[in-house]
Amino acid sequence: MLRSEEYRQIAEHYRERAHGEKSTRLANVLLSVSNAYLALASQLDLLALVERQESARTAAGDTLKA
Repeated sequence: MLRSEEYRQIAEHYRERAHGEKSTRLANVLLSVSNAYLALASQLDLLALVERQESARTAAGDTLKA
């Protein structure tokens, strides 16, 4: 799986393609794809945050039990 920053780079690639596109229809699709990659990157960031929080919570619970 790619990291969120890599998905943001892919999104930027599609955004650049969209800005250089003469066809409005194709540009809109390229922008939609770009936005989908940005949304995925945000979700991966959120997932990483929650995983860190859960890991810390579990570790703190283990410390209290010891």
